[in-house]
Amino acid sequence: MCVFLSVTWYTIPVKTWKNPYQEEKKKAETMAYVGAAQRRQGVYCQEHWEAVGYPLLNSRYHYTVKDIFVEGTLVETYQALTNVEREIAYIFEVPPEASVIGFTAKVGNTVVEAIVDEKAEADKKYQAAKSAGVQAWKLDKVNEEVFQISLGAVSPNSTIEVRVTYVFVISSDTIEDSVRLTIPAGLAARPGAGPASVTTVPTAPTGSDAVIITVGIEVDRSEMIFDLNCLAHHASITNGFSDNSFKALTPVEKRKVYKQWKSYVEFTSSTFLKHHFVLSWTVPRIDQAHCIVEQLSPPLPGQSPTLALALTLVSNLRLSVEEHEYIFLVDYSGSMEGSRIKMANSVVETMLNQLPSHTGSTFNIYNFNTSAWSIVAGGKSVVYDKKNVSTAVSNFRVSATGGTNIDAALTTVLNQRDASKRRCSIIVISDGLDWGVTAAMRTVQQHAATAAGQSKLLRVFVMGLGNDVSRGMCEGLARAGAGATAYISETLLQDRDHGKEKAETLINAINYAPVRVRSIDWHVDPAPAKSGGGGSAADGENQGSRPKPNQAELGAVAKGDNLPPPKAIQQAPLPGTMFWAIRSYWYAIVDGASKDSSVTINYDIPGSGSAKHTIEVGKRFETNGRLIHSLAAHALIQTFEQKLLTQTNQTDKYWTEAEIVRLGKKYSLASSQTSFVATMNGTGKMTYTAGNATQAKQSLLSAVPVDNNSSLSFVSTQASPAAAAAPPAKFFSTTSMAQEAEPFATRMAVPLPVYIDEADADAGDAAPGAAATAGADNLSAIISTQSGNGAFDSATIERVAFPSTGVPAIPAFISSLDGRDNVKEQIWLAVCAMAYFRQKEAGREREWSGARDKAGEFVKTTLCCVFGVDAGRSEEILTNSLDDAEGYF
Repeated sequence: MCVFLSVTWYTIPVKTWKNPYQEEKKKAETMAYVGAAQRRQGVYCQEHWEAVGYPLLNSRYHYTVKDIFVEGTLVETYQALTNVEREIAYIFEVPPEASVIGFTAKVGNTVVEAIVDEKAEADKKYQAAKSAGVQAWKLDKVNEEVFQISLGAVSPNSTIEVRVTYVFVISSDTIEDSVRLTIPAGLAARPGAGPASVTTVPTAPTGSDAVIITVGIEVDRSEMIFDLNCLAHHASITNGFSDNSFKALTPVEKRKVYKQWKSYVEFTSSTFLKHHFVLSWTVPRIDQAHCIVEQLSPPLPGQSPTLALALTLVSNLRLSVEEHEYIFLVDYSGSMEGSRIKMANSVVETMLNQLPSHTGSTFNIYNFNTSAWSIVAGGKSVVYDKKNVSTAVSNFRVSATGGTNIDAALTTVLNQRDASKRRCSIIVISDGLDWGVTAAMRTVQQHAATAAGQSKLLRVFVMGLGNDVSRGMCEGLARAGAGATAYISETLLQDRDHGKEKAETLINAINYAPVRVRSIDWHVDPAPAKSGGGGSAADGENQGSRPKPNQAELGAVAKGDNLPPPKAIQQAPLPGTMFWAIRSYWYAIVDGASKDSSVTINYDIPGSGSAKHTIEVGKRFETNGRLIHSLAAHALIQTFEQKLLTQTNQTDKYWTEAEIVRLGKKYSLASSQTSFVATMNGTGKMTYTAGNATQAKQSLLSAVPVDNNSSLSFVSTQASPAAAAAPPAKFFSTTSMAQEAEPFATRMAVPLPVYIDEADADAGDAAPGAAATAGADNLSAIISTQSGNGAFDSATIERVAFPSTGVPAIPAFISSLDGRDNVKEQIWLAVCAMAYFRQKEAGREREWSGARDKAGEFVKTTLCCVFGVDAGRSEEILTNSLDDAEGYF
């Protein structure tokens, strides 16, 4: 799984501030900057899509691995070296299927620990703080590989440290009892709708300790770690310890405390990584079924401790040889050019010479980029024999070109496969560079479910090539298709023997039967069911008096808090709905106690008749903590998020989203419905480090005088004439955090386009004089809802300007721009407001001219900063769209 994180900073220029490029000249001279190919994550400027004055100083990765469960912490430090307001974004990747459980930010000597809130509420708090010129942070989940962190109002020349903690489970690498840990070095370029329209290429200095990676590994005490290797980097490996405590010990002391079930890896680099950091090792019997039990510690406030159980299952059941259709889907996009496509062809040839043979079996080979086509004569699957294999291999090509659309390719293959076969295995070979994995997973799930309903077995296996392969895409497709994955690193792409070995691991995976879990008896005593009514008497019961209503039952509550208590046993995934061939994980959160030392699993084998099987798996009780609870809650959230993909009823979607919100808030997890948020005015937990005291207890944040030296004239238009005459704003008090700044400080803190719910916009952002006449007539109604960045409230525009027809469709001048439909809508609303002013209120130009100018600047700036349109084209789009809008009045 992959996760992207994006951070947005808004800097406020201070009139008396000295240019940091001059102040830091000596420091800057010691920095050497890496190129585009060396790092694909970090800071980027949405205005110019280029490196700006926020160089990355260092990256720190600290991982703790227990068995196959991982807790990782990433700390990255940046230096603000700019005095210009820009919308800055930061994206970074965490390992596949990781769940973010903690986020802190440090600016100067102030450290803020974020809390989890429902996404809309978190955004509202963030936007409100940012508009007020208050420091704010927000972390959002973009997809399974990427998160986005937004930071507002960062003071010039400040040091910014971002710390993110996440947990995940290491997936199987198909080799028995093997473990493969990948620490992403950054995002590779890939087609599709990614987190940014242009791949990030930030400045990144070199020097001592640019990157430090430490990994502490512990396995079951009865086992030992073998064959621990770092595949792409020269790392220091120390066996017998899981931390660096050995450094202070003598050889004799080391021998006394040496543990064969521990290992420690340390890597230091003066330059940022070009490739992912990959470790592999083996542990005897790690792939045997086992169950770990954890008691939540510390318990949640006001609740009894719960248990979390993590059950690991691995199929060791071989499939009998039956009629089978084998389909190879080989990536021929431009990124596969060279050694990758040669290795892909070699893997296909190896597998075709070693797959299980049956008289009724067939095979087909497809190439794909943005579409898929068969290279087999006639396009249909042919009999699996030596002659047909030899003919097909002769059609291999070594050139690759074009983009990638994995969903379209899989759709073609799945629609053209021979549905009469009881078994079908699709082997995808790709460098995995496509953002369209969600749609592709849904396609695979739908076809696999249809086949399972007909007692047939359809599976998808994935071979990932190169160091930039998206493990999230590979793991996601294999998970959706009950298959497995294998990987070949960049340095081994020309090693045919290694490719043959990896091909054989996929063949073995195809030969093993997937397991479909029908039910799991966790052998626990659940606590009595809790009522959602706060202990009220049953309906119709005579209470003998008329007590006052329970205050806890009155009033509206937040989304996620408006659900009845969850079941005593919450399990994910749901029995019968998922089945995997290799290592799979099943979780339960239990409000109750364990009553014995095992769990019972009832399962069957899809495609192998109706026989049912039962196995007993022993429990292993671990020390108290929250790691397994976090993983279990993440698995539950994934189940609900998958459910959302198929729901169309809005009420059903709401309650599913509410379940995700409850889990995210309860266990502090970022998700599709929850975000981490913190502000300097009261949201989250704030602490100060040593040496924090500033003169007169002033905070590190200051308001900005209106007569700033910004190079962006658009920002200067946000201040009213009254604000321009206002005295310099005060600092914010670090004691009460109450805003003491004059109103103009709020306006000047508004960065380049900020997209918020205008219904929640501060009334102080209205145009001068609007407050006095708001609601008096239609013109005032529109002007009063204009936000500080120049955008308008959609409901007001529709009610006032288009009461009968509704807002017209967005014209092609705007709609043809790539992506960001919500931003296009705000542009069109601003254009409609300008047209309304000219066509319906021409006699009151003195009243609306300021709002019109601000709206025009908003449109042009947004076209430039968000969509990358040049100034001339922006003016043309505005003129044409305005003509179009005026035609509706």
